Amino acid sequence: MSAKQLIELLEKHVKLHKGLLDLANKKTEVLKKGDMEALSEMMKEEQKYIAAITQVERERVRVVNEMIGEANEPTLTACISQTEGTERAMLEKLRDDLTAVISELKNINLLNQQLTQQSLQFVNMMLDMFMPQPPNINYAAPNKVPNPYEGSSSLFDSKA
Repeated sequence: MSAKQLIELLEKHVKLHKGLLDLANKKTEVLKKGDMEALSEMMKEEQKYIAAITQVERERVRVVNEMIGEANEPTLTACISQTEGTERAMLEKLRDDLTAVISELKNINLLNQQLTQQSLQFVNMMLDMFMPQPPNINYAAPNKVPNPYEGSSSLFDSKA
């Protein structure tokens, strides 16, 4: 199996991850605005990217297994070590590009997660303000200290 197939798959991986990164950057702006309809549409689009990435990843694993054999660990590093010349340089470049895009995507997703949590905290705070807690509906005297043994049943009901 030649490295050309692996190079093509890695190029697809990088392209898909860059598309997902662009979408994540747009999602940050939508979260800042609070546009729920646009956020919903972006999440649907995100699912399409994830499905495509999963498909390409399955194919990449298959190609790597064919390239290095199933006895070895199916890693990109193992494939790079078996190639030479321009193919090796191209695989190394694609590995570095993919690593950089994934790292940036991870940072943007962390920011989006924080923005989502802040929005949720704000919504909860507003709900607490608009919906006050109901008063305590106990009929006990307010100054009386409750007896922990009063009204409780014991496992043993004995008379001395």
